[in-house]
Amino acid sequence: MSETTPDTDTRSTHSPQREPHPHSPNRSHHRGSNPSRRPPMSGEQRQKVSAAQKAYVATDPRWAAHRQKLAEAQVARRMSLTPDELDMVLKMRAKGRTFSYIEAEIGVCHDVIRRALAERGYSTAPIRKERRAKRGTGYWRSFD
Repeated sequence: MSETTPDTDTRSTHSPQREPHPHSPNRSHHRGSNPSRRPPMSGEQRQKVSAAQKAYVATDPRWAAHRQKLAEAQVARRMSLTPDELDMVLKMRAKGRTFSYIEAEIGVCHDVIRRALAERGYSTAPIRKERRAKRGTGYWRSFD
């Protein structure tokens, strides 16, 4: 071997009696082929959870904020445009805005915008250079 490494190799290449790793794939506490699946809930437990949820909705002052947060998550996860958003997209496209600009402006993925326009028969082709929105000419352009 070289000067910087010892002449004897201390690594073991064979271990005849190995103990099982505590996080081995054959875990006994998981059931079936889907380890993330919860055990079924009993009818009594389901009624108890339902009553607790109804009480939360009816009495907890945090419910309004929680409901708004859930609604916003649904909007973010959706895969279509509302009629108002479609009008905004069409107006911005008429002004020469790109899909990436529109995506940032209304907060909907450009793939969803393209698909919605194509479904309704609008062109999704790139906008011609002479129709594209131009950058400003002010003093701030010197910082580019």
